[in-house]
Amino acid sequence: MRVGFFRRLTAFLLDAMPIIMILSLLLSLFVGDLLKSSYPDYDHKISIYQENMDNYYDTLNTYKTQLDAELLEIEEYEAMALSLQDDFTNNNEYFISIMFAYYLNVAIYFFISFTLINYFYHLILKGQTIGRKMMKIELFGNITWFNLLLREVLWKTVFWVFTFSAGIAIDWTLIAFTRKRKTIRDYLSQTELRHSGTSYPF
Repeated sequence: MRVGFFRRLTAFLLDAMPIIMILSLLLSLFVGDLLKSSYPDYDHKISIYQENMDNYYDTLNTYKTQLDAELLEIEEYEAMALSLQDDFTNNNEYFISIMFAYYLNVAIYFFISFTLINYFYHLILKGQTIGRKMMKIELFGNITWFNLLLREVLWKTVFWVFTFSAGIAIDWTLIAFTRKRKTIRDYLSQTELRHSGTSYPF
């Protein structure tokens, strides 16, 4: 019997979560400050943005209170709220662009760091990761550095991220509705997952 999707996914999550936790810890300790260093006075600018946002919601709540008290017509409320939103967006465009750039760098940091660490983790253990051992499954086939690169980097991490998780749905479909229960990466990397202790080819 081939390994099912949920057992495979659970093994992946068991391996991935410690890596993500370590990267998150590094981000909070010093990586975040390194990324912020590209934007002078980042924390001060974000505090200004947060203050502006608080003022925006306070004003909006005032409009809502006036609407509930029937001091404003719904048309007046909608026009004032829309004008307030436009003013907020225009006045804070600079702060929003800084925040977007910072969080984009954070996403890139997580993607690159996770991809590299996960690849070398699989390479060192030759695909027999802790998560797979816990789920009692093994990686069989032509396990080389290149095939692990194809399997774990190109056709798993990159495939899942750049298809906006549609790759997970494709994998689930192939595993659930095909006889061999093999994903694209299984075919291209000439490897496959089996239950531990089995060697049958079916």
